[in-house]
Amino acid sequence: MYRLEQDTVLTVESYMIKDYTTQSKVSEGHYFHDSVKLEKTTQEVKFIAGDYYIKSNQIGIRYLLETLEPQAMDSFFRWNFFDTILTQKEGFSPYVWEDKAHLLLLNKPALKIKFDDKKHADKAFSENAFLQLKWLHQHSEHLESAFYQYPIYRVN
Repeated sequence: MYRLEQDTVLTVESYMIKDYTTQSKVSEGHYFHDSVKLEKTTQEVKFIAGDYYIKSNQIGIRYLLETLEPQAMDSFFRWNFFDTILTQKEGFSPYVWEDKAHLLLLNKPALKIKFDDKKHADKAFSENAFLQLKWLHQHSEHLESAFYQYPIYRVN
């Protein structure tokens, strides 16, 4: 394990948590996450001096894979050690967001199609202005970048 001595940009594989379920029964003081679904992308990420870099070509590779890969059966994510990424810290105010949401739909036709499809497919969603604004906020650049972003990255 190495600490980065300076800010560094690396091309990495990145995971976003797309869906999961949580068991209702506590086990060893934790609520275990099941059915973890991820979206994996490759992107450039800036790491800051002091962040850790762990090489995987070492004797402890199995431990690294079992604890750091979010879908692994005994991963730190499944045992809810990273639950802070599942909590949105910043919200939106509907009266402020309405105008921004309107502009978002005008400027992003593909998003408007997804939005309209959701309204047609989900009656409760189509009748609830707050849910619609929330959905648009969650699909905009205004959503916190750390929300559902798994904090461990893989360097190829």
